[in-house]
Amino acid sequence: MTPFRLHFQRSRRQRLASELPQWLPAIAGSLGFGLGAAFLSSTASPVFLLLLLLPPVLYRGLFVLLIDLLCNPRQTVVIDVTDTAFVVRSPDPQPARDLAGIFQVFRSGTVWTVLHLDGSATAIPADAITDEQVQFLKSFALRAAAERRPRTG
Repeated sequence: MTPFRLHFQRSRRQRLASELPQWLPAIAGSLGFGLGAAFLSSTASPVFLLLLLLPPVLYRGLFVLLIDLLCNPRQTVVIDVTDTAFVVRSPDPQPARDLAGIFQVFRSGTVWTVLHLDGSATAIPADAITDEQVQFLKSFALRAAAERRPRTG
């Protein structure tokens, strides 16, 4: 198959679903820490309110994401697939991933998800990719599965 390029827009909801789960431990910790600081400031001393500045400093990536989600309702994503690489460009270019590292391609509702050995998951709307392109990506996952199977005989 020849190299191909995919262009699509991700909505705020799609971005939340794909980018927020990695921040869930930070959100839980920040909420607990914030409640503790608020309790200490109300019972002991208002100086403890300064502790509320700590989570935005430690988890600035989370707060940048939340502000970006508020300011930009849609995000343009460009995916380049060459003979050997899978490159996602969504506003910041990411390093090229080897196609041989794709270990699963599956459809869930209206989204195709491509899982890579580096731990990344790329969600592609079903209407942005053709069946031939999906089969091309699946061929790498099937090849990886065949290599993992134990050989008998």
